[in-house]
Amino acid sequence: MTRAALVADLLVRYGSEASCGEQQAHILLRPLRDEEQEDNRYRMTAPHTFCPQVGETIACEGHFYTVLRCDGVFAGGERLYTWAVLEQQDGWGR
Repeated sequence: MTRAALVADLLVRYGSEASCGEQQAHILLRPLRDEEQEDNRYRMTAPHTFCPQVGETIACEGHFYTVLRCDGVFAGGERLYTWAVLEQQDGWGR
């Protein structure tokens, strides 16, 4: 099993289902800041095959998020996983 496949298996076990356009995957969301102050930004970890673009919308567990930044983590020339910074939209699509 490759390292990218191991990450994908862990995300299926511990992540939540998400979609972005036609792409679907299990992702892990964590608050961007660990502080007590309110913040609507999150860190996303996703399988290497899930590659949203900046400005696209991700739906996860009934919430919608806008992609602010997205990139991958590489090791040995292989993409291990995708990370992104997301901003949760309010109920009005903003």
